[in-house]
Amino acid sequence: MAVNRKDLAAGAIFAAFGATYAAITWRDLPIGEALNMGPGYFPILLSSLMMAMGATIAVRSLGSAEAISLAAMPWRGPLVLSLATVLFASQLEGLGLFPGILATALIASFAASPFRPVPALLASLGIAILCTLIFGYGIKLPIPIIGSWFRWG
Repeated sequence: MAVNRKDLAAGAIFAAFGATYAAITWRDLPIGEALNMGPGYFPILLSSLMMAMGATIAVRSLGSAEAISLAAMPWRGPLVLSLATVLFASQLEGLGLFPGILATALIASFAASPFRPVPALLASLGIAILCTLIFGYGIKLPIPIIGSWFRWG
């Protein structure tokens, strides 16, 4: 029996993230019941699904037809996407919803290889418009559409 190490590592990562978020939720939020859900109910449900998915992937990796080892990690994608997420979360107040989403989508498009500026800009603009309409005007999140960095006077 061969072991697919890529799937084993992916399953372990999914299970670890699910367990971490479940522990944080269990510690900090009331769970409630099925008919009276608390703020921790849905995160616990998602964490449980993530742990189950990780366990399934890990178990399936043990019965692989051929052994697959871990190869070199393509770091560009995960690093660029992490950077985009951190910048969005930390700069949203100053940028505002529309510029924040536009900048985040544009930065995230650098994860693609090769980077094509015109399609990236058009896609980022479309995503920013759609998200602003949904979250800014539809749901009315309490986030300014244009942040304080763009207000003069």
